[in-house]
Amino acid sequence: MTHRVTVTPSGLAFSVENGDVLLHAAHGAGLDWRSVCGGHGQCRTCFFEVLVGAFDPPSPIEEQALRTLAGTTNAKGPLRLACQARPRSDATVRKFGVRCAS
Repeated sequence: MTHRVTVTPSGLAFSVENGDVLLHAAHGAGLDWRSVCGGHGQCRTCFFEVLVGAFDPPSPIEEQALRTLAGTTNAKGPLRLACQARPRSDATVRKFGVRCAS
């Protein structure tokens, strides 16, 4: 199964295969979604806000990283890490700075 993820405010959208993480799918779709640690859940650079949609529950690594982000953003929705989050439905997320890779 494939899920469609739309990123605001850019309006860019891409497909994520069931079981794949958002970051890998975004890079595979030719998008520049920043990550310093290479997708290991340590740098927290790839965090995003879930506006609509369902994701698998956070792993212990992601939960620890998200605790350090708590209270540091103006997000109203749940925060997740793109290198760890696996969508279970179509989704709309907020992440500033996502753009087409050049």
